[in-house]
Amino acid sequence: MPKKEKSQMTINLRTVTRKLACKLTDSELRAKGDELATTCQAITNEESDQKQIKDGLKMKMSALVAQQGSLALIVSRREEYRDVEVVVDFLGTGDNAGQVRETRKDTGEVMVIRPPMDSERQPELKNIVPEEEKK
Repeated sequence: MPKKEKSQMTINLRTVTRKLACKLTDSELRAKGDELATTCQAITNEESDQKQIKDGLKMKMSALVAQQGSLALIVSRREEYRDVEVVVDFLGTGDNAGQVRETRKDTGEVMVIRPPMDSERQPELKNIVPEEEKK
């Protein structure tokens, strides 16, 4: 003989919300699939953007390292190369007659006295008017 169930008295204390597994309908499944595809594409785009940013940062760092090396070399040598005006004179008389003298314009230092190059052998004659123009 089956047992008789005893009647129980229940008192509702409260209603709570809990995360529980729920089966998706076909339309919900399609919507989640679309959302997944969109998220995958967003991840791909973000990875590409971050790679471009990293490449830009690497280029900037390389430029800074190159500048650092250049400055370190200048500091260790205590000199750097700059554009300086140099006066090139043909010496017509004196001990170095027929030679070319190169003198720094900023310090007056004679850098070199050397034989003239082919282009310097015949200096231009200024203030000389050809015979045809005199007439």
